[in-house]
Amino acid sequence: MSIFLELENLKTHFPIYRGTIFRRQIGSVKAVDGVNLQVRKGEILGLVGESGCGKSTLARTIVQLIPTTQGAVILEGRNLSEISRAAVRAERVNFQMIFQDPYASLNPRMTVYDTLAEAIQTRQQIDKKLLLEKVGRLMRTVGLPANQMRRYPHEFSGGQRQRIAIARALAPEPKLIIADEPVSALDVSIQSQILNLIARLCREMQLTMIFISHDISVVKYISDRIAVMYLGRLVELGPATEVVEKPLHPYTKALVSAIPIPDPQVERRRQRIILQGDPPSPMSPPVGCAFHPRCPYAIAACKAQRPELEQKESNRFAACIRVGEI
Repeated sequence: MSIFLELENLKTHFPIYRGTIFRRQIGSVKAVDGVNLQVRKGEILGLVGESGCGKSTLARTIVQLIPTTQGAVILEGRNLSEISRAAVRAERVNFQMIFQDPYASLNPRMTVYDTLAEAIQTRQQIDKKLLLEKVGRLMRTVGLPANQMRRYPHEFSGGQRQRIAIARALAPEPKLIIADEPVSALDVSIQSQILNLIARLCREMQLTMIFISHDISVVKYISDRIAVMYLGRLVELGPATEVVEKPLHPYTKALVSAIPIPDPQVERRRQRIILQGDPPSPMSPPVGCAFHPRCPYAIAACKAQRPELEQKESNRFAACIRVGEI
């Protein structure tokens, strides 16, 4: 498969200022701090990590809702970080987002028809009859009856609203969709329906997707590959099944150990990896490996040098100097 999206040393820092009259910058929050990643055309890449690791900031930087501090976002050979805001706005029809809270992301004053029709017409202006047909087809595609298109968002349940948000993301016929924790606000029974819907649509429409979640079991279910993020950097990357069944990085091991096992006897016997302390502040990340203050395998060398994401096995990458020893 060809490379569809490429991130080169991508950084997103938020400056911190002090003072009102004589303002001066005293530091910065390094939300994304040097991410290198390639996404293949037609694949679903899962991005996983605990809250505050920079997943959502990375997503918003990719679609240029947040400007890039340094590095490049290259979409089909075009560097979005170097083109004008007007050019980015014109290009944005090719990439869409599905947000965590569908009620907050839908306009409560617009009917479902108005919401989807507006999104469709960002790609092409069509007559009302054809527009009505396209909106109805979109609603049926995501599992909603077309005769409900004149309703408002508050008249739907949470799962139905998320289906509307998915339909809106599909409406401009994008090439890339970024789903930012699209099922975390839903009931477990509804989560599986939405995940199956997303997987089916990506397969049928040959979409490329970045699926973001803090739940590695959900990411494994839907993704072709998994990228694990910690404190603004990627620490592991590889095929979804291999990353979960044989994690290389200690942080990934901790995430996998938190997955509940649906067998009471096995669940009682297994030992969870409990990380000590809280993640370091992105304002002042530790010297060396960012994970070493919480890592049970850390040695002196981990505190001195910051490991880069390197190939450790076939199609497996990790940012840890002790992969072969653990």
